[in-house]
Amino acid sequence: MAQRKIVVFTTGFLLIMGSCGLFSSRSSCEKIIEKRAMVALLTDVFLLEAQVGNVQATIELRDSLEYYYSGVFHKHNVTSEEFEKAYKCYLLDQENMAWIMDEVLSSLSIIQSKIDEKKEDQE
Repeated sequence: MAQRKIVVFTTGFLLIMGSCGLFSSRSSCEKIIEKRAMVALLTDVFLLEAQVGNVQATIELRDSLEYYYSGVFHKHNVTSEEFEKAYKCYLLDQENMAWIMDEVLSSLSIIQSKIDEKKEDQE
């Protein structure tokens, strides 16, 4: 009888923990925004911020910055709240954030190479 109680308790405990995601192979951050999706999203965010920095942010651009970000979020089918929550989560997960940033830098490097190639072809 005592063994049956232990089995029932253990089974119940494992079911509860499994439903909470404790044994999930995905990190809690990936439940918000998957790593590959975060790479693409951050790549676009960095490109947007670089463009804004190059324009030196006129008053009109500053007023519409939220509009530009919303376009990036819409493109990636996330809300600004989901992005912020996932970003903060990944910042606390150093291993995954390092991987994400490496991938973002690779993506930006590829984009830069394509731009450089086009410039050379035009010259």
